Amino acid sequence: MAVVQISKIQIRRGQKNAGSGVPQLSSAELAWAVDSQELFIGNGSVQEGAPYVGNTKILTEHDNILELASSYRFASDDPSITLSTSRALLGKIDEIEVSVADFGAVADGSTDNVTAFENAFTELFRNVDPNFKKILKVPNGEYLFASDLDIPSNAIIRGETQTGAVLNFDTNNIRFITANGSALAIFSSSDRPHNVEMSNLTIKRSSGQTRISGLADSLFKNVKFKGEYALGNGVSSLSSEPAAVSWNNSNAGFKVTNVTFDGCIFENNSVGISCTQTITADTTVIIKNSHFSVLDTAIYINGIIDQGNYWRIFDNTFEEIATQAFRATNGKGTKIQRCDFKNCGNGTNSADSPLTPIVYFNQNIDNLVLNCTSNRQQEAGVVTADTVDNVSEVYGSDLTTLINRNYSDIYLSDSFRPVATFSALNNFMTVNYILRLGSYVRHGNLIMSVGDDLSKISVSDNYQYSDLSASSPGGVIMTNFEFDAQLKDNDSDSGIETIVLYYKNPLATGQTGTLSFDVSYGV
Repeated sequence: MAVVQISKIQIRRGQKNAGSGVPQLSSAELAWAVDSQELFIGNGSVQEGAPYVGNTKILTEHDNILELASSYRFASDDPSITLSTSRALLGKIDEIEVSVADFGAVADGSTDNVTAFENAFTELFRNVDPNFKKILKVPNGEYLFASDLDIPSNAIIRGETQTGAVLNFDTNNIRFITANGSALAIFSSSDRPHNVEMSNLTIKRSSGQTRISGLADSLFKNVKFKGEYALGNGVSSLSSEPAAVSWNNSNAGFKVTNVTFDGCIFENNSVGISCTQTITADTTVIIKNSHFSVLDTAIYINGIIDQGNYWRIFDNTFEEIATQAFRATNGKGTKIQRCDFKNCGNGTNSADSPLTPIVYFNQNIDNLVLNCTSNRQQEAGVVTADTVDNVSEVYGSDLTTLINRNYSDIYLSDSFRPVATFSALNNFMTVNYILRLGSYVRHGNLIMSVGDDLSKISVSDNYQYSDLSASSPGGVIMTNFEFDAQLKDNDSDSGIETIVLYYKNPLATGQTGTLSFDVSYGV
């Protein structure tokens, strides 16, 4: 049977924002606000059982639930917190981190994310409203970048976990621009990138670089720079080799300065950090608490004479570095402190077959390596034959102090017997030693000075021992023990490069024991 329409069912309607607005509705009476697209129903009277007289709003598809949730209060269920006030939930959520997923980023390892990230940077960090300068969160996953990525001033980018949030750049670069969008070609001292923080993520690369030219007052914290280099891969030119992080200082007005790398990891990169400088302006860079492993060169400065490299490199570890952990062609003022060097400067060899200095300064002015440790002296410099050539841990420093204690067994010998080698390319050297023979102890400072023409060496030995009595057996043992040193050409290149340290421990008066020592030196 056909259905015949006989009437329309309509409810009360009007405009909420005109006249007197929504009136008091009768019990269960419906009303539609046509201008705001809101629906209301009358509560009814108290006599009917309503908790209060008024209207109740009915939620529709046009309502923002978060705007309606206005009763958020910090620690509202804790009786010890009484002074926090109620706020809109939407405002509370918006003040917390913003995710790159909110701008369309897809962490599937194959979708190009350049546009999504740059849209987030523009909306957040280039917005004139400071309320939107939030932390940009990068959830775990792999984000592919099919072209270069430009990061503006004031950006704060934070991964969910260091190894889980992966930015895959392959052959593409990260670059930095100003808040106005200016690129490197038009930087100035008043319009340059600054105040950037990247943390807790991995930057994956092949030949792509994080290029920080012009950047100031910025922080990379707990960032892992992961490359594809394998130990022994050739590097033809350090000045042109793509590095994990690189920059060029060509203008004093916007030189890279006050940039810190804290807790970062540089792994499987041909070069970790590379700076090329064509001006003599001073720069300040801090590299601390970081780990460098499986690189050809960890840190490289291609500079000009007398530039101020006021870099502070401290509390880092360098492991499996084929050539140098640090190399500067020129510059003064670098301080490397409390760093540990393990299997560095050996190519693919072990530490007992070194090839190059671990740290190389072409200028020695105020370039210091202090309170560091290295396994090279123990592995390669403690010897039983005087034909071993020495490759210094540090070349060209004003002062180097290596605090790890090296050791050797001491035997009876009426002739001088080799015990250690050092580099003759250092003009002065102090060996702080403890000699234990039987139950007796002698401690002292062995000071060696090399003449400028590498033809003469002077040796002085200032020591004390356990019993000063001439009749004491210990006194005889300790005073009859002698050190001597000679200059040697042990690499057969017709030039002196090695100091050989010898000892004599006479059979008639000596006892077997051990020698432990640390070393300091400079040029």
